[in-house]
Amino acid sequence: MQTKTPKIAEYLSLFVMTCFTILAIYNKQISVFYIIYLFWCDEFLKTLFDRLRYHFKKDKLQNATNYLSNTKSRLFMLMVYLVFIIVCFGLMLDWNNTDLVLGNFEVFFFKNPLFNFSLVTFLLREVYLYANDYSYLTPHHLLSSGIITLHVSLVLGITLSFLIKKEFMVFENYTAIIAIIPFLILKVFFEVQEIKYNSKEKEK
Repeated sequence: MQTKTPKIAEYLSLFVMTCFTILAIYNKQISVFYIIYLFWCDEFLKTLFDRLRYHFKKDKLQNATNYLSNTKSRLFMLMVYLVFIIVCFGLMLDWNNTDLVLGNFEVFFFKNPLFNFSLVTFLLREVYLYANDYSYLTPHHLLSSGIITLHVSLVLGITLSFLIKKEFMVFENYTAIIAIIPFLILKVFFEVQEIKYNSKEKEK
C-alpha cells in the first residue's frame, strides 16, 4: 500500500497537468516556449527537492556522495537548458512578433494562470512525496525520463520551427494543436514509464 500512494500522487499530478495544457490549447494561451519551460520547471522542482532530501534526509540516502554529485550535475544541465530555452524559444523564434515574445515572457514571469496552476500541481506532488518518503532514497538520474523528455522536446522544437511556417504562439487559430500535442504525448509517455520504474524499484 505504501508504494501505491506516491504512485497515485504522481499520476494525479500528470493528469492535472495534461488537463491544464489541453485547456491552454483550447484557450489559445500556449506556445512551444510554454510547454518546454513547463517541462523544465518540473525537472527543476524534482532536483530542488532532491537537494532538500540530501540536507534533511541524509540518513535515508543510499550513497550521499553520489546523490549530491548527481543532483549538482542535473542542476548544471538544467541551467544550461534554461538559457537555451529563453534565448531560442522565448526570443529568437518569435523575434519578429512582439505579441508572441510578450506572451512568452508572461509565462516566464508566472503571469499565465494555466501555466501557474500546472506548476502548483508539480509543487504539491513534490511536497507530498518529500513528506512521505518511506524507503532508502535515490536521486532523479542525470538522464531520467524527465530530462530525456526535455532534451527531445528541445530538438523537436527546433525541428518544428523549420518545418512549420506558422508561429508557434497562436491566438487566432488552432495550429497550436499541431505544435503542442507531440510534446504532451512525449511527456505523458516518459513520465508514465518513470513512475512504473520507480514503483518497481521501491517494491524490491
